Amino acid sequence: MPSRASKLTRVALSAAIALSGAVATTALATANATVAQAASSVDGSITRSEVIARADYWFQNKASIPYDQGGSYQDSSGRSYRTDCSGYVSMAWHLGTSLATGTLPGVATQIPRSQLKPGDILDYEAKHVILFEKWDDAAHTTFSYYSFGSTPVKHVTGVSINAAKFDSHDNGLYTAYRYNKIVDDRSAARTVAADFDGDGRVDVAGIDAYQNLNLYAGNGAGQVSATLPMLGTNGLWAGFKQLAAGDFNGDGKQDVAGIDANDSLKLYTGTGGGYVSGGSAMLGGNGTWAGFKALTAGDFNGDGKQDIAGIDANDSLKLYAGNGAGQLSEVGAMLGGNGTWAGFKAITSGDFNGDGKRDVAGIDANNDLKLYTGNGAGQLGGGSPMLGTNGLWAGFRSVMGGDFNGDGKQDIAGIDANNDLKLYTGNGAGQVSGGSVMIGSAGSGLWAGF
Repeated sequence: MPSRASKLTRVALSAAIALSGAVATTALATANATVAQAASSVDGSITRSEVIARADYWFQNKASIPYDQGGSYQDSSGRSYRTDCSGYVSMAWHLGTSLATGTLPGVATQIPRSQLKPGDILDYEAKHVILFEKWDDAAHTTFSYYSFGSTPVKHVTGVSINAAKFDSHDNGLYTAYRYNKIVDDRSAARTVAADFDGDGRVDVAGIDAYQNLNLYAGNGAGQVSATLPMLGTNGLWAGFKQLAAGDFNGDGKQDVAGIDANDSLKLYTGTGGGYVSGGSAMLGGNGTWAGFKALTAGDFNGDGKQDIAGIDANDSLKLYAGNGAGQLSEVGAMLGGNGTWAGFKAITSGDFNGDGKRDVAGIDANNDLKLYTGNGAGQLGGGSPMLGTNGLWAGFRSVMGGDFNGDGKQDIAGIDANNDLKLYTGNGAGQVSGGSVMIGSAGSGLWAGF
């Protein structure tokens, strides 16, 4: 175990480094700041995930929304839109009025079909429009969409981009458009929490704007301070999409696993002193982990070995059991089938309810933090709110479980819409409270580049 003096030396050194690069860091943080995923205003900028969530709201209420070009139905805030295909898209885009298929292009820009992203449209301007949800495969051969025709609102999956017809109209009649005020969702922060430096306190590690993996040492009282890079200082971690932390090789030291630029899951073993090394594949080769949206680690099946859970390209939460030597094998879905976890922005794990079994917590499509309790055998149940039910977690880009304040209960830390790292303390019964800043001051935006 490293001495406290050794740790303080590293903190002091990193402080000097941080001071010398403070101006550059601030500028880069500003450049990396983007529109938060908070709820949009009428005719304002809107994220792709919010467009899909708004579309899904009518889909979930489809039994109450008959197709009627003279009728109307409200969005979740009470604003009314015409109940036909273009009124549906107008609602999803949060426009101030219900446009027609021929006038939607007036607020949009034509794009090649190859560039379609969630929230874009395929518009047959004389007749019909459908809302693009997502590509179903990495090759962009099939896709999913929402539409509102003579039947109630539909959610259609697995449609070939080369199909003869979309929603009963010839493929060639449709043109791809992108709403002028749609913005890409902020990417999930690549952060994890564990005791990386071996002092018995939970730390935070994350990939910064310079694409370096940095360690932020915890003080055991809910704050962290910057130390040194964990491996490399030359952008070594560029292209990494997701991270998870755990003792995957059974040596008692915390490791880091991550999906790299080639969509391979790599293991970087910890030294117990705050550094990692290596980079061996844990399961499969390049491309095996394409499309995964989130990862977390823990002993979900109760065998004493660290596993990985992840939301895959089909929005299913899959369990990959660890063998205690740094490799994994696929087990299967932990809760629900394909699509169950659509819209989740971040997940983490921990024993949040104090029953000795590993749970999963995540920010869902409604921006609520939900708890899914583990049964100790690799499955989950529940889905109860941990704090708030009104979109309180909108704009958060990460959640990390750990006992950050040393009270023996699992807390949640996360990067919020203002790019602050916040701590929400757990009560040991599945709820959290608070929201104190863990480093810097509120609104300082220190985590903008992560």
